[in-house]
Formats: sequence, C-alpha cells, structure tokens
Amino acid sequence: MLIIRPSAAEDAVQLIAVDNSAWTVDSAVSDNSWTSPEEFLKRCPPGSQIVAELDGVVCGYVQSRNPTGLPSNDHVTELSIAVHPGYHGQGIGRRLLQAIEEQARAAGKRKVALRVLASNPGAIEFYKRCGYVEQGRLVQEFFLGGRYVDDLLMYKLM
Repeated sequence: MLIIRPSAAEDAVQLIAVDNSAWTVDSAVSDNSWTSPEEFLKRCPPGSQIVAELDGVVCGYVQSRNPTGLPSNDHVTELSIAVHPGYHGQGIGRRLLQAIEEQARAAGKRKVALRVLASNPGAIEFYKRCGYVEQGRLVQEFFLGGRYVDDLLMYKLM
C-alpha cells in the first residue's frame, strides 16, 4: 500500500538512494552525492519533504520552497520531486504532486512552479499531464554531459 507522509530522520538513507538513482545528467544540474545521512539531514531536515512509501520502501519525495525568499513572491512555491526509476509508472509522482499542491493551497499559495531540463522529455510530459504549463525557457542554461541544455520553467495556478 502506498503511504504519503512527512519525511522522518530514519528516511535519510532511503532518500539518498532515491536521489542517487533518480538524478542523471539528463535530469539534474548537480550531483546530489551526499557524504552522509547527517549531511542530508542538515539540508533536508525531518518534515521538510513529503515522501512516498510503498511496502516499507521510501521510493520518492517532493519538497517546495519560496523561489526567491522575497515577501512579494511568497504566494509562489517552487517544487522539487524525485521518484526512484524502479517505481515509475505506478502513480507515485502524481500522488506526490497532489500532496504538495494540497499543502500549497492550505498555506495560501496561488502558484506552484518547477524547473525541468529540456533533456528530460519524460518528466516534461508528466508535468503537462498533471496540468503544468511552460512559462519560459532559459536557453543553454547548463552545460551537461558535453552539451548545452535548456532549463524549462513550468507552473500551475492553484
């Protein structure tokens, strides 16, 4: 059974495994290689993420934050989401998006935004199916794997 819940300290090792499996040169701009669970917990303290747990295994997460930290931008939250590739196609990403959108609405947010690399067409299509639309493109924003890659900005109004 799929459980969607706030992250806990004991999830750190499994969340690191999700990061290590989900983020590739086509899907991420940085290497999320964590040196330890303690380092992970400093940057992602318990409760800062919503996790998906299936049969005792943490297989995905979503988190959000104000993209600029400015009060005038407080109505916007920018999300980051990852699902272990072994769990794709099971509705886990959609459930995580629903959970973060519900959290955003409850907090009075009007807009949920995200960034996705143009080299990740599967994720782009997934976000479109979930109601997100492209609002802009940062052309050749990153140099990854020997090539320049655009960064797409997408959003959904609450």
